[in-house]
Amino acid sequence: MAQALEITGLDPIDTNLTIVGLRALFRGREHLEVMGTNSLWCSDHVQVRPECAAKLRDLYDAELTTLDFAAPDAVPRINAWVNERTKSKISHVLNELSPLAAMVAVNAIYFKGRWAIPFERELTRIGLFTTSTGQRKHLPMMCQLGMYSYYEDDESQAVALYYEGDMAMYVILPAASTNARQFQQSLSSGAWESRLARFEKVEGTIRIPRFKLDYGAQLERALKVLGMERAFDRNQAEFDGVRAGQLPVWIDQVFHRAVAELNEQGTEAAAATMVTMCFSSSIKRPPRHFEMIIDRPFFVAIRDQITGTILLMGWVGDPGCVALS
Repeated sequence: MAQALEITGLDPIDTNLTIVGLRALFRGREHLEVMGTNSLWCSDHVQVRPECAAKLRDLYDAELTTLDFAAPDAVPRINAWVNERTKSKISHVLNELSPLAAMVAVNAIYFKGRWAIPFERELTRIGLFTTSTGQRKHLPMMCQLGMYSYYEDDESQAVALYYEGDMAMYVILPAASTNARQFQQSLSSGAWESRLARFEKVEGTIRIPRFKLDYGAQLERALKVLGMERAFDRNQAEFDGVRAGQLPVWIDQVFHRAVAELNEQGTEAAAATMVTMCFSSSIKRPPRHFEMIIDRPFFVAIRDQITGTILLMGWVGDPGCVALS
């Protein structure tokens, strides 16, 4: 798991201090609402070692709750926790619990930010957007003219839209002829940092759809591809901080859900990730004035300008649909 998260070379003490520091920094941010919360729900058949429980509480500010997973109120209680922590943006992440469930780990994040320079609602006009499936939809397109942090090359355009409180939304629009899957695969951390280093202040015009999205996905396959196969293998997984008698414990499901709304005033977004564990029973300079019309699938990332931390990111294939493609 550490290798998949690319933290194997980091000093554990430094990592812990960074986590604590980020929590404190986001908690007191002016003009922004940023909340990240964690919880661990344990079956009454499971014991969490005291040192593991202390680390979860002290480092991750996690709530630990023992719950009878067979009780009819078990699923509603977990969903109610997520609903409260995301200010009702995500009403549920769980439909049912497996009879073999030992624990449910939930992480939720909530973000709400106002644009430093709001879009004028009077300038919003209906425009055409071509979705990832080739469908053409009429959507409300917000419009703004101004000075932006901007980058352009043969493959894409990129712009930073700033919120009050040292946060920004980065929008990357691939060229019309770009293969979407290949472009997504090219978005490595190195490519991201390379783009950031080339942003310049340029005057331009932006047209971006106003949208509200709701996305859910099972992440087991993706995490296995990243190298976490062992954590999902009941015969090889090792979670020494948890005991279920003599029975093995492994990860069974990882479900992620995210919602986001972007309008003329700003952005409100939330994401929740649930983990269920079971036991057996070429570059050119930008022009003087650019025009960026976001009328096809694009990538977005909400990034903290102080720490460089990315809070939320995603690929928007259909802004006019309740589910992302």
